[in-house]
Amino acid sequence: MLQRLGRLAQVAHGRDARATSETVYNTSVMVTLFISLMWLSPFSEQPIVTRQSHVLAAPDRILVRFTSETARKACEGAGFTILRDIPQIGYTVVRVPWGQVDESIALFMRNGWASEAYPDRAYRLAYEPNDPLFPSQWNLFRMQLPQAWDWTRGNPQVVVAVLDTGVDYNHPELAPNLWVNTREIPNNGVDDDGNGLVDDYLGYDFAYNDPDPMDDHGHGTACAGIVAAAGNNGLQIAGVAFQCRIMCVKIGLSNGYSYDSMFAPAVIYAAQMGAKVQSISYFSDDLTPALRAATDYAWKHGSLLVVAAGNYNEPLPLYPAGYDRAVGVAASTPSDRKASFSNMGSWVDVAAPGVGIYATTRGGGYTDSFAGTSAAAPNAAGVAALLWSWLPNARIETVREALEYSAEPIPDPTAGVYVNYGIVNADRALHFLREATLLPDGFALWNPIQPTIHWVSPHRIPYEGGRVTIGGRYFGWNPLWGRVMLDNQRLQVLDWTDGKIVVWVPRGARPGGLQVIVRGVPSNRVWLERAYHPTRRGASPTDRQIKGYLAGASVTGGFDELRQADGQALIADARDDSGDLALYLLVRGLDKNRVRGNLRLTYRRKGRNLAPGVTEQVQLYNFASGSYPYGNFTTVLDAPPPLNDYQTITVTLPGNPAQYVSYEGDLFVRVLIPGAGANGQLWIDQMRFEWEE
Repeated sequence: MLQRLGRLAQVAHGRDARATSETVYNTSVMVTLFISLMWLSPFSEQPIVTRQSHVLAAPDRILVRFTSETARKACEGAGFTILRDIPQIGYTVVRVPWGQVDESIALFMRNGWASEAYPDRAYRLAYEPNDPLFPSQWNLFRMQLPQAWDWTRGNPQVVVAVLDTGVDYNHPELAPNLWVNTREIPNNGVDDDGNGLVDDYLGYDFAYNDPDPMDDHGHGTACAGIVAAAGNNGLQIAGVAFQCRIMCVKIGLSNGYSYDSMFAPAVIYAAQMGAKVQSISYFSDDLTPALRAATDYAWKHGSLLVVAAGNYNEPLPLYPAGYDRAVGVAASTPSDRKASFSNMGSWVDVAAPGVGIYATTRGGGYTDSFAGTSAAAPNAAGVAALLWSWLPNARIETVREALEYSAEPIPDPTAGVYVNYGIVNADRALHFLREATLLPDGFALWNPIQPTIHWVSPHRIPYEGGRVTIGGRYFGWNPLWGRVMLDNQRLQVLDWTDGKIVVWVPRGARPGGLQVIVRGVPSNRVWLERAYHPTRRGASPTDRQIKGYLAGASVTGGFDELRQADGQALIADARDDSGDLALYLLVRGLDKNRVRGNLRLTYRRKGRNLAPGVTEQVQLYNFASGSYPYGNFTTVLDAPPPLNDYQTITVTLPGNPAQYVSYEGDLFVRVLIPGAGANGQLWIDQMRFEWEE
């Protein structure tokens, strides 16, 4: 094995030469196509913010769906280079002139070569450096791994793919637990197993497109050690699932960045090659069509993505963690608080230890200070691997439910409930799995759990009827076990997942209580209003957070308090160090492709104990200015806040309402009161956005 690893390392030596050679273009053709292109830059690993779409993306690649084989040949005839096909989801990666991403997309669409074309979006690592907190692996004790290991320490047949910057496969803690592709003969230059990749014996490097997944950054080696560093070997640390296998899938360049063209095929590869779990510590601001298709492919093939939620300390969703068919993981501290950097919200599924984590490093070393949601995701992924080790033939839905339903719902004393389910606990999860009744179709029958509705959008539905999205938890993955009722009327279900249901409310439906019933157990009731305008809909924010809550800021209240002008208020406290108040709010359930007319805000609030002369700003992120956070917020209100008595205002936002809606159907809202004072408060009785479809 070690000889094999040494030979693989030689593959990397040719990367620089290949990267240079791949940048050679047919310049005469390109100058004809792009008159403005004066020179061609060499290939760069650094992403750029594209000039028109303002997306962080590769400077010289796009992803397309060709309209036909003739169109593909026409593209190649014009001088474009095909870099990679992703046939499972129908996309092709094409090299374009450096810096001409948006222009190339426009050309492809104008010439009819592509039905879809997108920038090759970049993804950041979710690593957050920190000082060591404890001289031991506190994460293992917090997740009750010693108790869980009495039942299983992992199974060599259960494989966890670590999609990251690679893995130092020579590390003595990792080498014993490496997955190998037994159908591939190493170093013979032949695709022995017919999967389209040559010599993928230890996995594959999708970043540099070669069979050597060696880590040239360090991040992936740390994540791999958290998942499955070998145990009982007399060395330094033990991984969460230390008898499972690690599949090395490199998606990150040496600078840490990854792109759709690397990420999406890697997700598909891991699923095809039998990885039950994929540990992913990358995030971006939106879910691209390619990565959505790859994630759906993995889910259908029983491969569970466990993904870092990101380190912006905000309630605004990042992807793929925020996608329904991936498990999003926040970071927790030894005192069960939300880590100061960690994202939060009902879109994040679970939390796991994410500060001061012992992990492996390149060159056979160790660190005691690995941190970030990057550290939390492999902790949770390891627990998922233990569940599959205990029950190897379990459905993906069963393992996910056991992981989430068993999580401990411990609220942060300041931030409140910061994930949808709770903190991962391996021993509790195995208890859940052991006590479940497995049905012939593979679904697990748990003791009844009351489903919970967090929010409904739109909660003001027009007389003509329409789609309504219900966000919550404990809905389960089997729609045959549940129903959605509007008073006594059963609603048609369009989509059903454990945390989100989409239903159709028919024309003429009366206002009433909306309720989800699962296996006879009813949820809480949420009042669904009727808008008498034939096409107008309305929704209120769902998730909220004061930026920098550790400095004394806090917020109480949420969706229920913001829907109605009823005196029940969301109360936001300013920071006690700077006296600033920065409230982030998330509105969900819009459709960017259907929203039209004007976006209108109804806002009722008052200030308490505010410093004299302060100004309040209400802002919405404008996605037309760039993907978050590379664009700009649009200010829709800039005025002194009312003091002591509520004041209601109505504001119509300028321009096309679609510019404020993300591709996943969200509004990002920010309320700012700089210098509010250490005792300053903002009471919001109502915040409702209305639009037409």
